This record gives sequence, structure tokens and C-alpha cells, in this order.
Amino acid sequence: MSYDIPKTVTKIYFHTGNVMNAKELTQKAGQNATQEVIECLNIYLSKCPSPFALNEKIIHLKCDEFYNNDNEKEHKALRTSVKIFLTSKAVDVLKDSLKKLFQELNEEVIDSVILAFNHDKDTLLTDLLTLWSVLEGYVNKQKITRLGVSDIDTDLFISLYQNSIIKPTIAQINLNSCCVVPEALQQFTTNNEIQLLAHNDPKDILLQSCLVDIFKNKTELKQKIPKLEWMIRYLTHVVSRAIIASKGYIVCLRNS
Repeated sequence: MSYDIPKTVTKIYFHTGNVMNAKELTQKAGQNATQEVIECLNIYLSKCPSPFALNEKIIHLKCDEFYNNDNEKEHKALRTSVKIFLTSKAVDVLKDSLKKLFQELNEEVIDSVILAFNHDKDTLLTDLLTLWSVLEGYVNKQKITRLGVSDIDTDLFISLYQNSIIKPTIAQINLNSCCVVPEALQQFTTNNEIQLLAHNDPKDILLQSCLVDIFKNKTELKQKIPKLEWMIRYLTHVVSRAIIASKGYIVCLRNS
């Protein structure tokens, strides 16, 4: 039985649970984050029964069968790293994603959070610092241990480091679009003991055309396809064994 989402819905929160528990996904190795999330949405929307009221405005989608883990005994040895993909520089969007992150994972402390948002060469340092201050607040509350950013211009990254109170300790760069790490960035991260990481996440993590394909058969939403507001990917590692214990996505879609 598939979801029949009411047309009154303005926001959809979707949590995949631990995708490593989904046999359909584990059989498809090598997928990037976009492909995996699309697969998750299609699988879960087709499997789960519809629990919605006719006039519901905010809905939460998740399949409980993928939440069972055997990690409780090793909880103290687990470390969770998170990447937040934003589609705008609005502070409320980042705040919403962080609030939902802690609600869904039910964790007191996240080891690392990397911020990724679509920006261009005209992105201002003030915009980035405004978002950064939200993350700094969570570090000050001892809810997040380390902070990082993904795919920002070298000069902007250096300016962020120099002007922030809590410095980024992680810098991610997409080697699919930049096959050589900029020398200035390499030098700066080395001098300041910043972890420089490579990734292969698409720049547009979930295109609108993908959402059209996913929701086009949801009769109530044919004329109102939701748009991505933010997406979170989390990885939980067993520290002592350096293996992944769980992996999942939390997605927020909005109907304008």
C-alpha cells in the first residue's frame, strides 16, 4: 500500500532509518548519496501504510522495521558524523535541520557536523558567519564536538577560519569537480591542523526533477510537487573497530 499524501501538506520530514538494514539497498553497492536517497524514498513510500489525516499540514515518514540496531551495548564506543545539505542560507532552515537531527537520532552529542550549501562566487562572508554562529551555539552547549564545511572557495574558507570564534577543523572538497586540491587550501589546512577530506556528493544533492519522478503518482500532489529544503546524511562508526554501525538520511521537503 503506497502513501496517498494529502494536498494540505506543507512540510514532509522523511527519515530512512538505518539503510544498512534494507536488503534492497545493500544489494546495490556504489551508489552516491543522491541515488541512495531516491531509492530509499521510492522503497519506503511504496512499503509503508498511510497514516495521514485529511487536513494534516506536517507529516513524518519513517519505517520502523529499519530502525532495529544491535548497537546499544556498544553505545559508548560509537561516534556519529553528519553532513547537512542546505538549499538556502536561511538561518531558520539550518535551525530546523539541527533540531530534527537530535530528535531523530536521540543522541546527546554528535562528533562532527559538516555544512554544505549551494552558493556562488557572490556568497558573502557575513552569510556564512551567520549560519556558522548557529553551529557554534551547539558546540558551546557541548552538543557538537567538531565543525567543518564543504566545497567553499579557498579565500572564503580562510576568511571563515579567521573570523569565526570556533574554527572549522574539517574542510571537504569534491575531487570530481576539482581533481587537484588548490595549493593555498592545502597549505592553509596543513598549517592549521585542519582535516582535508575528499567526497563525491553531487553539487545538487536532490534535484527537483528527481522529486517529480518520486511524487508524480501521489494523486493528491500531482500539481504540488514538494521541494527539497534540507537533507542530512549521518554515519555512526564503532570507534574501536573502525567500522560503520549505521547509516541514514533525514530529508525535509516543503510545499510552497
